[in-house]
Amino acid sequence: MIDADAKKILEAVLFSSAEPVGARQLAYTLGEGSGAKLRRWVAELNEEYERTNRTFRIQRLGDGWQLRTLPIYKTWLHKADPVKPVKLTQATLETLAIVAYRQPVTRAEVEHLRGVDCSSGLRSLLDKKLIRILGKDKTPGRPILYGTSRHFLSLFNLTDLKDLPTLEDFDLAQPDEGTPQTTQEAG
Repeated sequence: MIDADAKKILEAVLFSSAEPVGARQLAYTLGEGSGAKLRRWVAELNEEYERTNRTFRIQRLGDGWQLRTLPIYKTWLHKADPVKPVKLTQATLETLAIVAYRQPVTRAEVEHLRGVDCSSGLRSLLDKKLIRILGKDKTPGRPILYGTSRHFLSLFNLTDLKDLPTLEDFDLAQPDEGTPQTTQEAG
């Protein structure tokens, strides 16, 4: 397949998909098994979009790709078609955070960390497609393993799980300006 044709097909597939399209699916669709070629075509399309001042780019989300509008246009997009926010209770959000940072994780591990039953929270997150079943653990009873989904990455605008904020990102070690500090002098 000629590169120009492959890029047109890649663009059409991404344009028509509401969810990120996996690299394997794209390679299969294009009849090209090379991840290097796929990455090159994506880079060339993004360079063209930037050169022609387009309002979108192809963004990597997990193991897939998606055509996404640039963040500076978010205000107008919400005015044109208000996005229904994903509503999560504090308990469900805590469960999601544990799954995101500890995956693959079993329900028992989540419950141990939270100290309460988490089955309804996990069910809610599965229904909202924010987590997925990764398989079964090899421990006795073969409990289900949970992990985050592509939809999770898309919703939180993450390319990869490595992009999750760390404790250092929250700057928790620094005291507030109004908080008194105590110091001990060596005696």
